[in-house]
Amino acid sequence: MSEDMDTNLDNELARGPTANEEHRKKPKWGKTVKVSLGILGGLGLLMGYVSAAGMQQSELEAAARKAIDDFFAALNSRNLDAARNTLHYPHVHIAGHEVKVWHHPLDFQMDFDALTASEGWHHSTLDSCVMRQSSGDKFHFEIRYSRHKGDSGRYATYQSLWIVTQKEGRWGIQCRSILSA
Repeated sequence: MSEDMDTNLDNELARGPTANEEHRKKPKWGKTVKVSLGILGGLGLLMGYVSAAGMQQSELEAAARKAIDDFFAALNSRNLDAARNTLHYPHVHIAGHEVKVWHHPLDFQMDFDALTASEGWHHSTLDSCVMRQSSGDKFHFEIRYSRHKGDSGRYATYQSLWIVTQKEGRWGIQCRSILSA
């Protein structure tokens, strides 16, 4: 009988550990650790998504902001057609209590010579532009800009809310509401 026992023991050793023994050798991960690892993995995925969404959001904001920068560039180069192209129509312009709605690009008029003659205007600066609210296709920007005379500096500053929208794949300024500062 002892020969049988030796043979059985030799057979077991040759086969390796049994499933029961293997289970005992594996580290035991508690439920808390498994849940924690699951949460960390999920948070990692979420952070990646938020980061990608944030990147996409900042790219959209930059594209919307470009319409504002282009407006000031057109204004300062006294290029009325380029300024018109930065707007979406109908375009709403609110200055004080006066509301104007321009339905077509030709409705937007600016007489640069008259502005220079009446105010001494030479150029305008965008002093600050802060995005305050947004959705996928609309941004609200808090704007502060100034008008300048040639060498004598700033003579007027305005605070305003500009709403920039995306229509048919193009960003344009839809509404400007201006307050004197």
